[in-house]
Amino acid sequence: MKYASIVARLRSSGLSLPASRLTRLFAGAIITAIAVTAAIPAAVSQASGRSAISRPLPRAFFGLGPANKTRIDGRPFFNWGSSPGGHFTDHVAIVNFGATAVTLHVFASNAAITTNGTTSFLPPGKSVGGPTSWITIHFPNNSAFLHLAPRTKVILKITVTIPKNAPPGDHEGAVIAALTSVIQSKHHFKVHFVQQVADRIITRITGKPNPSLSVVDMHVSYHDPVNPIATAPATVSFVVKNNGNELLGGKATVSVQGLLGSTETAKVPLTVPILQPGASDQLTATVTGVYPEFWMTAKVSIQPLVVEGYVDTGLTTYGGQAGFFAVPWIPFGIVILLIAGALATWLRRRRRRRASALPSPTRSRGRALVDN
Repeated sequence: MKYASIVARLRSSGLSLPASRLTRLFAGAIITAIAVTAAIPAAVSQASGRSAISRPLPRAFFGLGPANKTRIDGRPFFNWGSSPGGHFTDHVAIVNFGATAVTLHVFASNAAITTNGTTSFLPPGKSVGGPTSWITIHFPNNSAFLHLAPRTKVILKITVTIPKNAPPGDHEGAVIAALTSVIQSKHHFKVHFVQQVADRIITRITGKPNPSLSVVDMHVSYHDPVNPIATAPATVSFVVKNNGNELLGGKATVSVQGLLGSTETAKVPLTVPILQPGASDQLTATVTGVYPEFWMTAKVSIQPLVVEGYVDTGLTTYGGQAGFFAVPWIPFGIVILLIAGALATWLRRRRRRRASALPSPTRSRGRALVDN
């Protein structure tokens, strides 16, 4: 189902929020719900080893976003700045768009680095330290489970206390709203179906900034052409690592330079996603039109990009390089054979000249007899 039709259905059900606000704050919630719904049959099949769901999946539309005391304020995410030991408050709005009541579990979570370098958020109870330990969400009746009637919203107060020993730099987390339903397959297997949406929290702690990216583990694959004046593509793979204490990404330009001065650049720059401190991402680019000039140098240059709304000082261009051989082996082998043949011919002629210059053994004996 397309997003426009979903908005139309929400409006026909009596929702009065403007479409621009729906798009800005809650499109992610709706898209997430649809994506998880599509993945559930496969999950059920794996869990049971049999067929998928027999009853329709629950239709729930909900979202969350930054707010002030009375209304949603339009911020795309929670963007906080503080010095160590700081204390401040904020608010989050939880909205039920649907025509049925929902009970949502609302909690704060820390960001985690996945194996491929992307950002995920930990499940409830798994976060230790960081933004989760700094945040207190004030719930009605002191319960983290909110019961929302159809087409209603609730605004919760958030209290943030930064510890005095908080390290400088960016710290990422999220406020998450989760809905858990029980789905039953036609073979009576029950599966917990979880729909959840998150709004990022980025907290920048004042102190010494250290934005830094490094390019490591560069590898180049180049298939030498048979024709010495032909070109071949060079595939450059590398890892970009965030060595600093700020969220940082960039645009990576990959080029290959030859010993004789030629330079070729990949047609499309690569996007380095915004990486958490300590995170890394592996990228690959193909540079076409590379002439084999024996010794080549692959170079990566990264123009840094920061999180929208942030201004960073001390940014520079980051990069790395790696050398590799690019040799047209068949022509090169022919040249080597010609040189080897010429050298062998010269050595044979030299040996012959030396042999002809030596005195004959028979003549030497004859002169000796005459002298006696």
